[in-house]
Amino acid sequence: MSGGTWNVGIHQSGSGRIDNSGPMAVGEGAQVNVGGAPDGGLTPAQALDVLGALLAAHGAQLSDEDRARARGELGEVTDQLAAPAPDPGRLSRAIARLTTAVSSVTALASAADALREAVTRAIG
Repeated sequence: MSGGTWNVGIHQSGSGRIDNSGPMAVGEGAQVNVGGAPDGGLTPAQALDVLGALLAAHGAQLSDEDRARARGELGEVTDQLAAPAPDPGRLSRAIARLTTAVSSVTALASAADALREAVTRAIG
């Protein structure tokens, strides 16, 4: 090799199945991250994790009633998504109640909307 360039290989990381039939990033420091939804959005599990973390960080900005309601609805969504056959209507209603409970805090409202989008993509 001349000019000091050499092949440093390919680095792949991510969650879920890694499919080598798609585009590959090649070259120095190249990375291909596989995971999330096919369109680049969050999966329902990822969206739940984000919302849970944000609720822990920003929940004090909610009223006591809204914080308790948000935690309860987050638990309902978690249980439904863990079920062998989640009920789309029940999920939709729980996410709507969750969104209402967190609507006064922008970060939480955005995360609740991302959860709704992820669930809609995954379940319908």
